[in-house]
Amino acid sequence: MAIYAADTVAAASTPYLPFDVPIERFIQSISWGPLVQVFSALDWIEGTRQQLLGVAGILLVAAVSWRAVPLMIVAALSGGIYTLTATLINRPRPSGDLVNVIRHTGASSYPSGHVAFFTWFLILLILCLAVGRLPKAIVAGLWVIAAFVLLSVCIGRVYMGEHWPSDIVGGLALGLGWTSLALSVRLLSNPALARKN
Repeated sequence: MAIYAADTVAAASTPYLPFDVPIERFIQSISWGPLVQVFSALDWIEGTRQQLLGVAGILLVAAVSWRAVPLMIVAALSGGIYTLTATLINRPRPSGDLVNVIRHTGASSYPSGHVAFFTWFLILLILCLAVGRLPKAIVAGLWVIAAFVLLSVCIGRVYMGEHWPSDIVGGLALGLGWTSLALSVRLLSNPALARKN
């Protein structure tokens, strides 16, 4: 959360940071091949679709372990922090004069709500549904898949011209920081992570 605070202060002071343009141009210069389709598919999960996916995830967790629902709901509150920050900072999205812009969804650029959402969502789905319930090899495979999805979201948002790299850092810091805080509250995490005998 300290990284999120520092990145937010920096984002509030300038439309983009010194490293944003060169990193974005570098990512956009790479031929990603079929991964571009993955980027587009993940980009499609926005707004109402993202909210519905979040609700579906919470309902799935409730069906398996209702005691994990409070943890999921508290983690989902990172969406409120995102909305407040985006409204206050109101950073413009990358300019077509500086980088290639394939698609803009509107609204402001900082932080990346996509990245913040997928961070808490994927981590808690695995912790609440798989860890302690499935064989360790399968859980390890799920972590690899989650890492691939999250990395694809991060790269894809920059590749599409939706966000600056510093927006991605902000989204990751918010998602990881808020999830870590939620997990540190034993009243939430102990019931959620209790193992089946």
